[in-house]
Formats: sequence, structure tokens, C-alpha cells
Amino acid sequence: MRRGATAAALAAVVALASALGAAGCGSGESRTTTAPEPGADVAWPRFGGDDDQSRFSPLAEVSTANVGRLGLAWSWQPGDDTTLWESFPVVAGGTLYVTTDSGQVVAFDAAAGVRRWSYTPQVDLLTATAEGQVPVNRGVAVAQGRVYLQTWDARLVALDADDGRELWSVPIAPGEPGVTGAGPPTYDGGRLVVGGSGSDPAGTRGFVAAFDAADGHELWRFHTVPRERGGGRVWMPPTVSGGTVYAGTGNPSPALTGGRRGCEPWTSGMVALDARDGRLRWGATEVCDDVWDYDGGQPPLVYETDVNGIATRVVGHANKSGSYWLRDAASGRELAPPTQLIPQPARRPRPTRAGTTICPGALGGVAYGPAAHDPRGGTIFQGAAVMCMVYRRGAHSQSGRAVRVGGGEARVVPGRAARGALVALDDATGRVRWRRRLPAPLAGGVLATAGGIVFSGCDDGFLYAFDADTGRTLWRGAIGLAFGSAPLTFRAAGRQYVAVVAGGSSVAEQTGAPVGARLVVLRLGGTALRGK
Repeated sequence: MRRGATAAALAAVVALASALGAAGCGSGESRTTTAPEPGADVAWPRFGGDDDQSRFSPLAEVSTANVGRLGLAWSWQPGDDTTLWESFPVVAGGTLYVTTDSGQVVAFDAAAGVRRWSYTPQVDLLTATAEGQVPVNRGVAVAQGRVYLQTWDARLVALDADDGRELWSVPIAPGEPGVTGAGPPTYDGGRLVVGGSGSDPAGTRGFVAAFDAADGHELWRFHTVPRERGGGRVWMPPTVSGGTVYAGTGNPSPALTGGRRGCEPWTSGMVALDARDGRLRWGATEVCDDVWDYDGGQPPLVYETDVNGIATRVVGHANKSGSYWLRDAASGRELAPPTQLIPQPARRPRPTRAGTTICPGALGGVAYGPAAHDPRGGTIFQGAAVMCMVYRRGAHSQSGRAVRVGGGEARVVPGRAARGALVALDDATGRVRWRRRLPAPLAGGVLATAGGIVFSGCDDGFLYAFDADTGRTLWRGAIGLAFGSAPLTFRAAGRQYVAVVAGGSSVAEQTGAPVGARLVVLRLGGTALRGK
């Protein structure tokens, strides 16, 4: 153990995993002090594994010594309705739940891969999709015998976890045009907390809202920007920890106009809200004068560590600029200068009508992929994309691989390959412990385990296992597709499994990496993955 605070944090993570594994569809409200019993089921019932979005598992059956024996246990391909698959599966009560980009929910026996049920929401994707958007759904929340999801046409839906029956459905943003539901809700003691995302050209206004998990009625709502302005959209699930809601926010609207000056609260950064009533506790704008579409969409990571000898609750967060911030979770005060995850210029140019090359581009840095926190050594692991783009202000046509955002477009630089990086940071200072450069972006996020492994999918089509202490590659398995989400791990029927959705993201769509759709579940001794 590195610090007393991190030892306490590890005990909490282990206890929560044990409690939720035993409870199945747990509430997340109770914690014990006992480690999971050998062979007992260990769930992954949250987007980030636990309330703090740590993406750390106490499971160690798969370790640095044997990870080379990982092989396929089972897999599933959803069919033709998936374009860019960015779903983050969850596991509770021995069932794995995954969504397709159209919002279909499919439940499987987590160990055997047998399909238990499916639910397809009635969504007209053509009318619900605004300019510049591609439908996507990033998963569900499971609690108290129910499965909760957002739909692309901005509804919050509750299903029976046993059979997939729809129990209720409510709109999340009545009277607010352009809003879509991309991220899963966050369950918090009877509340469902959601983020409002949507179209930049439509000027959609971001928000965080809470709904009663019993019947879906609205409890409170916080808009990230004033009514007369757009932007600040919340693309990923908020983190609810210690009575506070932490949410990453997107750019002000419109992006790429070239004419914005100054900071615009609370965009391109994050907000902290009182979980009871949604009142603002603090906010932070990480990128002022944001004409580059540097969203702070990543879900914040919360943990406790020693900072200058004082036990401190910390919130970590990254954005597309390629920097990582550490803040006091109670006050929002910066604890250290932001860490540059990837190379950055001393001065970032502005978009022009003729075109300006900017690094990282609108899909570089950290678009939304979550970090992982290993409390044993006090280390944060973050994946990133090293990707330059040509920005043009005021362009209104779209062709080829171009992203239209507000007043302009951003396009991959022809002939310049996109790369990736996995970076390990000290959780108290933000200092880089090691940095591993990779041949393609790491866009989907990472998983850390007590087996000493960091798992992540790379857009070169391989799932990687890295040594958590050094960053050395221990194993890689050929999946053949890019990755738009992070791996997870669980124990079922006495075995540890590692699961991941492969299929790509908007990053892969821009770089030409292979996209498609495949859910892959691995275990020790499974069928060997082909490829080099």
C-alpha cells in the first residue's frame, strides 16, 4: 500500500464489489468490509464499476503471470442496425446487459452467453437525429431489479430486469429541441441522474437532471449554460459520489466559429452539484476561448488520496485538449497544474476559412474514454488519441471524413497517421509515471485490476493487456475491430471473465480504422484469438 488513504479506498472498492456481486441487482447503498469469497460472483453493476467511476476490479484470477492464456469464452454480433458501437456493458445478478446504438437492450447469461431477453425501444432514428449526429447508445444502469436506459429520442425508460418488460417511459427534456439520450443513467439511492446531450448546430443546451427511479417523475434540473446560449452538453453518465454529482461538460455553441473570446461557464469543463436538489456547488471551465470543440465529455473519476500529508477527496478529469486535471472534490480547487497526456503546442492557432492544422484535433486527446484508478499504488491510467485535424471556419458542406461542428468543420490531416497513448499518472500530483505510445488511438477507455493489469482496446484492432507498473505489453488479442468503449471484468460461475464491445467510435470513423460490431467475452483457457 502506498498511502493510508489509498488503502482505505481499496477496502471500499473490494467491499462494494463483494456486496453487489452477492446482491445481484444491488442499490449501491451498502458497503461491507469483507473481501469477495473465493469463487463467489463479483458483479460490474455500474458504468464505471462503482459509484466513484474507478474502473478498478479487485479480481486477480487473471494476472500478469497467466494473462497470455486468455481466450474466447463467447461472443455476439448484433446484426445490421449498428454503425458505431460504443456500448459499455454491465453485469449484475449473473446477467450481462448490453445495448446497440439504436438503443436495443439485450440480456445474456454472463458466463454461458445464452440470450435471456431483449427489448427494442420504439424510436424513429431519422426524425430524432439532428444535423451532424450519428445515433449511439452507451449502456444501461441496473438497480433494485430494474434496468434503466436513455433513448436517442430523449426518453428515460425502466425495464424489468428479469424479462425486459417496459415498466415506464418519460421524456427527459420536454420542450427542449435537439436533445438526445446517449449515456446511461447513474443510479443513486432511488434517484436516476442523467446528462443532456444533443446537436451543436441546433444550439442544444446541456443539463443534468434527476428523476425518481420508482416512477420517473423529475426531481430537479440544472442547465450548464443560460437559456439564451447553447452548449455545455453532458455526453457521458455523471458520477455521483458522497452526495455530489460530478459531470463533464461540452463546448459552447457554436464551435469552430473563430470568434469566441474568454471563458464561458460552465462549458468545456465540469460541474459539481448537490445530489439532493441539483444546486451548483462549484464549476470549472478547463478550456477558455474554446473554438476547437474541446469537449470535457469524460465521466469524472473520484477517489481519496494523501495530498501533502492530508487525506483528500479528489476528482480527476480529462478532455479533448489532451490534458488531465486534478481538483479538490469539495471545492473544485486545482491541486496541481494540468498534466499533458500527449504533446501540445505552446500556442494553439484558431480556425480559419482557408484551413488551419491543429493538434490535437476535435477527436484527439480524450474524447470521452474513461480513466481507471488503482488505489493500491495511487495510479490513474488514461488512454488518449494523438490526432491532428485541419479546422475550417464557416464551412457548411460535408464530404468524406469531415466532422461538422457549428460554424465549421474539422478534418483528419491527409497522410498523417493517428496514434495513441496510455499514460500512468500519480493520483496526488498528476506527474507522469510512465507513458506507452501505441500505433493507433485508445479512444474507448481502460480497465485496471488487482491482477496488476491494465486492459484497453486499441484502434489497430487488438485488445491489449499492459503491466500496470511499467506499461509493458503482456498480451494482445486480435479482435479485428476498433474500440469505442472500455473493457470490464466480472466473476461468474467460479471464473473471472473480461468483456469488451468492439466496433469503433467517431474517432475510428475519421481515421479509417475497422468498424463493425462484436461483443467479446474472454476467460483463461478459452479459444485462442487468431491474429498477430
